[in-house]
Amino acid sequence: MRFKVKKALYPCGTGNDSWKLMNLIVDDDIPNTEINRHLVLAQIDREKPLATSVYYLCIYLNYLDEHGLEAMDVKMSDIQDFLQELYIDGLPYAGKGKPCSYSAIQDYIEVLSKLYDNLSLRGYKMDESLYTRSQLMMLAPTKGHKKAHVLDAKEHLTMIHYLTYMFRPNQNDAPKSTYVKWYSAEQINAIADALPLVYRCIFLDTVYVGHRVGGALSLTLDSVDLYNGTVTPTKSKTGKIHTSYIPAPLIEDMRQYLIDVRGNIITSSNAFFIGRNGCSITYQAYRAALESARITVNKKYGWNIEALHTHAGRSTFAAALRTYQLDCRRNGIPTFSDVDFCNLMDWKSLDSLKHYDLINRIHEISPLIKELYSNFDSVVEENGNLINVDVERV
Repeated sequence: MRFKVKKALYPCGTGNDSWKLMNLIVDDDIPNTEINRHLVLAQIDREKPLATSVYYLCIYLNYLDEHGLEAMDVKMSDIQDFLQELYIDGLPYAGKGKPCSYSAIQDYIEVLSKLYDNLSLRGYKMDESLYTRSQLMMLAPTKGHKKAHVLDAKEHLTMIHYLTYMFRPNQNDAPKSTYVKWYSAEQINAIADALPLVYRCIFLDTVYVGHRVGGALSLTLDSVDLYNGTVTPTKSKTGKIHTSYIPAPLIEDMRQYLIDVRGNIITSSNAFFIGRNGCSITYQAYRAALESARITVNKKYGWNIEALHTHAGRSTFAAALRTYQLDCRRNGIPTFSDVDFCNLMDWKSLDSLKHYDLINRIHEISPLIKELYSNFDSVVEENGNLINVDVERV
């Protein structure tokens, strides 16, 4: 990982004549100046170095680096994506890779809120999505508006602390939020129709195959077999790779993309999904395409979707598959085990399942999932590595 936590002696006292042990963050073994300035202020009066909050910041910075982002350039939706992935799937470099508890998520929010409040106070200009209008006026008062009063302990300079309301202590309750966590059949069709063909294929891969965006973008010409209807990512968060089936409509979209789009681009890239420049589609480009689709569908259908998160497609797949699995169990129909489910989703722990135990959230697309995975034994038999992954039983 690019960012790491290291202990360091920091000079302090009158004339820097004493030293204090602190936990700081290094960027490829070089201290990260701005982040550490914040951490020094937080630790200067403490008897012992901060531990948990420093590691939380380090995890956050590595997540941003993984997605080609920098701390000073994030939007509120980037922070939401980070917290959502921690809460639902977990990150391999966060703890043991398990989904975070409600209380841990609240701690992450507090840590990030303090960081961005501090950066704002020091005059760093960040994306406006992090602020309310009054906060923007406070930071950069315009003519006719007085600068706001000094903050008290309960006031904030960014909206990050409001993210606490996205999550609930009961993890089986769907959070009340203004973004789409999983899609209905109507939303899937509308969003897919609003996307250019290459992004439509990536979007439907996350929805109907359950890949993370990074996995979908890692597909190569050699790892996509449209004749047999299978795809094999060359990259996964846990490092474990398996082959998945894709439905007929997605096969047709991918075939059309190869002929009408990719076939007209001169490139030496082996990546399956490429842009007009002949290079691999990036995470940021996909995010931008989703944002454009969000604006289009809101205008066309009168919806009020405030954000489309890149992880929502995978969440949709998991929720639909869980609905099908539990429906089978209630009706006495043999179906795949929870361990098989976790292996298919590339999850390390059965804890991840509890986020999807509300039935019929998105039952409209369950028939397609049923068609793909009703004979799960044959899938496992053809992809033996699916059942050989170690899943922690709880």
